[in-house]
Amino acid sequence: MASTYKSLQDLLMTQTIPVAFLADVLEGVGVASNTAERLLAQEGLSRRQLEVGGLRLSVLEYAGFIRRVMAECGDLFLHFLDAPIPRRAFGVFAIGGVGCRTLQSLTDYGNLFFGLFTDQFRWELRRSADSVTLILRFDERAPISYRFIYQSMLLIWLRLISWFVGEELKPRAVHFTFPELPKDSHLRYLFGDNLVFSAPVNQIVFDAPAVDVPFTATEDQVRLMLRDNHNMMLVRNTSEPFTAQTRRLLVLSREEGWLPQSTIADRLGLSENLYWRKLKKEGTTYSDILNSLKRDFALRLLADPALRVEQVAHRLHFAELSAFDKAFKKWTGLTPSDYRQQLFGA
Repeated sequence: MASTYKSLQDLLMTQTIPVAFLADVLEGVGVASNTAERLLAQEGLSRRQLEVGGLRLSVLEYAGFIRRVMAECGDLFLHFLDAPIPRRAFGVFAIGGVGCRTLQSLTDYGNLFFGLFTDQFRWELRRSADSVTLILRFDERAPISYRFIYQSMLLIWLRLISWFVGEELKPRAVHFTFPELPKDSHLRYLFGDNLVFSAPVNQIVFDAPAVDVPFTATEDQVRLMLRDNHNMMLVRNTSEPFTAQTRRLLVLSREEGWLPQSTIADRLGLSENLYWRKLKKEGTTYSDILNSLKRDFALRLLADPALRVEQVAHRLHFAELSAFDKAFKKWTGLTPSDYRQQLFGA
């Protein structure tokens, strides 16, 4: 897969997502369109490869792809709406929202602002004794799934509210109208574990005390957040710190061998038991992080036709090829050889 990023190391430092997410991004322009074919070719991909089991891409590549689609369309909503909305509209809206001091006033302002461009969606707030629910009302006018736009709109508003509240909010629950697919584990990385699929409406449920606070963001703060959060679309803006540091240390040592858990704990200045608890709090383990990195590294190496499968297994520090075959099949559902056949169309 082609990349505009400087090195393999840059890409391995970040989380990855299934390549099938690109098909969702391209629904607005048409997955089978010439535009989609050209945009995929710039990534070194074809439409056929969107169906390859196990193929993944870095969230850096994913965010870059979304920006290129947006630039191609000249549309903030990537042709998912009946009429385009200028790309800079979100920034104008966010800065204008500085005058809002409550979630209700921000919601009302959002409906008023985007109502100048479209009547295809609006936001609604509902309250109960202990929760506040932000509901997306969307008029579907094309025979597509709208998966990408629903994910993105809920995520962007979650980020936006977090900016104005001054801390990263964790929703009580997030509901999507589309059905769950195997690739949707990435949505848990973005929104948390309490996801509901095939729901009646798309919505985010918050604990009321978390959002019933005065909004305090200044214009300078919002401008800074806009500058630093240009990759908002389905890319988490903060990574769990110990997960990120663990992955970084493993990436940096990957050619010499995989650092054991005890060594990483020591380098982070923690006892092994405290290190384990820190990762548990972030919802992961050392083994989970190591296996996801091995998987991502294997996928990158197997994409190089000059490398034999045996060489890939060696680079990943597997003592035997059979052990690599078994691990790779567990990660992707395919053997390395079968994966390559699908990837290259052999």
